Amino acid sequence: MRISIIGTGMIATEVISMLRTEGKGIEITSLFSHSDKEKAQSLAKANRIARVYTDYTQLLKEDNADFVYIALVNSAHYDYVRQALEADRNVIVEKPFTTSLSQAEELASLARSRNLYLFEAVSLLHTPNFKLVKDSLTRIAPIHLVQCNFSQYSSRFERYLQGDIAPAFNPKLGGGAMNDLNVYNINIIIGLFGEPLTTAYYANRGHNGIDTSGTMILSYPTLTATCTAAKDSSSPSFTIIQGEKGWIRIPTTANEFGSVEIMEGGKLTSYQRNAYESRLTHEFMDFKDVWEKKDYKRMEEWLDTSLTVVKAIEAK
Repeated sequence: MRISIIGTGMIATEVISMLRTEGKGIEITSLFSHSDKEKAQSLAKANRIARVYTDYTQLLKEDNADFVYIALVNSAHYDYVRQALEADRNVIVEKPFTTSLSQAEELASLARSRNLYLFEAVSLLHTPNFKLVKDSLTRIAPIHLVQCNFSQYSSRFERYLQGDIAPAFNPKLGGGAMNDLNVYNINIIIGLFGEPLTTAYYANRGHNGIDTSGTMILSYPTLTATCTAAKDSSSPSFTIIQGEKGWIRIPTTANEFGSVEIMEGGKLTSYQRNAYESRLTHEFMDFKDVWEKKDYKRMEEWLDTSLTVVKAIEAK
């Protein structure tokens, strides 16, 4: 599978490194940067990427990649995905999928109308550890409570307090604790339990209105889930699923989903089934596998999850 990398930020750099070491069978054909050509050229040279583009339209016309991987600021996702789909390109886009439900529905409809593959890169959903949790829910059912917490004090928060506003704290660019961190927690809940009946979001907001931390409550007929995320403070990150017959705990950040503990019948068992060092490898291997097998139904299932997550966030 051939892939063009759109962006040169931290996550794009992490993906490039992963594809060089663990992402077997995926070739990077080109790298795009709209603002820092020198950084792109340096990154391309260090990773033996043949071409660098600063014109996205030109890339979509010339590059022979099977997919474009869009790793840009959140507010740019919609436009860059739309242009790629209109150029008949398959797309992988970083989370959050889009910043509005109308955008998400438009992109999903466009991809389906052209029979194109459109993947949202939410690493945890593709881990064997997540599959283990999903398969183990009946062991502790019925389930009544879920708690998720993904809190990391941002290295940019002090600058934000002084008025130096990075994209992660800019509401016009789709920043905030919800889109940066809590979106992972919400993917856990919806990935396991489907669409909630109702959602409510209680946020702590900074001087420009951005949510620097907050908790979303997702309600189901016999289950209540709380999803907490913070960029203005820190705590141990975890997920705990509480059922009448036991509990399941993931004692890592939501995006890592690095291990699983299951308490059942008074016995605690720990598991670690993820097979790669990078948290990103399983998802890209899944994308490659689904595309090569032409498993469009599986892609649509993931796409429906993306739409449900955007819907839940917008309903807050």
